[in-house]
This record gives sequence, structure tokens and C-alpha cells, in this order.
Amino acid sequence: MKIIRETRIRKEWTQLELAKKSGVPQPTISQIENGYRKHPTYTNIKRIATALDINIEELTTECIFEYSEKY
Repeated sequence: MKIIRETRIRKEWTQLELAKKSGVPQPTISQIENGYRKHPTYTNIKRIATALDINIEELTTECIFEYSEKY
């Protein structure tokens, strides 16, 4: 998901730092950012959104939009 990567980079965090702050494993964050995990769990999205201080609705909207573009 683009918004996760962009926000993480803007904060100058590595994926490992985001993993530690969110409680979501770094490989999972990588998969979500790179589009390999098509349907991330709500729990993981909520944890990432909280750590990045992003509105959860922004992430869920992007997730739906990305999915609809592909299918």
C-alpha cells in the first residue's frame, strides 16, 4: 500500500522501526507495502495506522481502491 510506504519514509522510519512501533512483523509490512499481501487483516492495518498516525479510513479506502483497480 502506497500510503504506508510514503508515510513511513516521510517519518524516516525503516520497516523494522515500523514493525517495532506497530507490533506487526517486518516481513508482513514488506508484503503489504509491495502488494504481495492483497488482503491484510484489519488488526494489522489498524496497528500500522496507529503507529503512523494515519486515519484508519484512509488505509481501508486505499485497500479497497487498489483491489478494485486490479479486479
